Amino acid sequence: MLTSKGVRPGRAAGLAVMMAVAASAAADSLTITPDPNPAPAGVAVTFSIDAKVRSDVDSVTFDFADGGSGKIEYTTGCAILGGCSTIAHSYAGPGLYTVTASGTISGQAVSGTAQITITSSTADTELYVPTGAHLTGFKNVNWRTDLEIHNPGTHRVSYIIALLLRDQDNNLPTFKGTFLLDARRSARYNDLLYATFGFSGAAAIRLTPIDGPIIVTSRTYNQVPTGTYGQSVPTIARSQAIAFSQDARMIALSHDPTLAAGYRTNLGFVNASPAQIRVEAEFYLATGVPLGERTYDLQAFGFRQIDKAFEQVTADPVDDGYIVVRTTTPGAKFFANAVVVDNLTGDPTYVDAVIPE
Repeated sequence: MLTSKGVRPGRAAGLAVMMAVAASAAADSLTITPDPNPAPAGVAVTFSIDAKVRSDVDSVTFDFADGGSGKIEYTTGCAILGGCSTIAHSYAGPGLYTVTASGTISGQAVSGTAQITITSSTADTELYVPTGAHLTGFKNVNWRTDLEIHNPGTHRVSYIIALLLRDQDNNLPTFKGTFLLDARRSARYNDLLYATFGFSGAAAIRLTPIDGPIIVTSRTYNQVPTGTYGQSVPTIARSQAIAFSQDARMIALSHDPTLAAGYRTNLGFVNASPAQIRVEAEFYLATGVPLGERTYDLQAFGFRQIDKAFEQVTADPVDDGYIVVRTTTPGAKFFANAVVVDNLTGDPTYVDAVIPE
């Protein structure tokens, strides 16, 4: 027997059930509102949804379109507030980002999208010294950093020096100061970290010219009674930093795992972005044989150093090798360098990361 539309009754009931299931499976539209929008890079943007997570079976997961993600989940605080509906995220660099969110609210699937415009908040005229120190390192090397600044102009200039401390967020630097320099003069800051700021440890150095150009160089050395010149560390403008979609390489690297002869290689990164970013490092022998890959997260304006870096990928000696680095965070900018240290004398050689032309 057929119905008036030619469908058997049992089959019609089955189709009705399938249609009901499909209807219930369709996700409700979720409205996402970013605030502020536009927003400067590095500023925490609050994303609000037009529904609230009210039970422990509900949650909404966000993809922020820059490699970052987050989730609104139920907590005891949600009960006090009558539900949770906001999440915050910071972007490393400018761009137009399409944010997506999906999950379950009150047992119903929900999803939505929103666009946010991120503007630049960091000047490309900022200058970075990628490594500096006042500390006793491996094998009792007494690292010190001198900084030299020159004013090439015809009038007095002012500038800000800020220390970007190792392994921390430096959006609000703990150690910074404003300095003046007369025309056609140079100023040397011996043992900058400790003598100027009273800080012991490792840090990158950021200089912000305020009202005129400056020329900057630095020297990091092993302070021993017999004397050592150490290494000249260049100053690099943010405009020359490694950007998203670029690769950079450090070559002529070595590592002797006995640490009783030869050299060891330390790998350094400086985040020139006002939000956390992720970088990848690929390790190779000079022959092109890959040794392994590692991923590192850098906090906002963070400085990170990986000592004896090749030990992260091999236990064998590396007579000659190289490292390729990149960031996977859209809009990010960073610096990378290697320091090859003589295991016997503690003398360092600075190797800058080069972006192939």
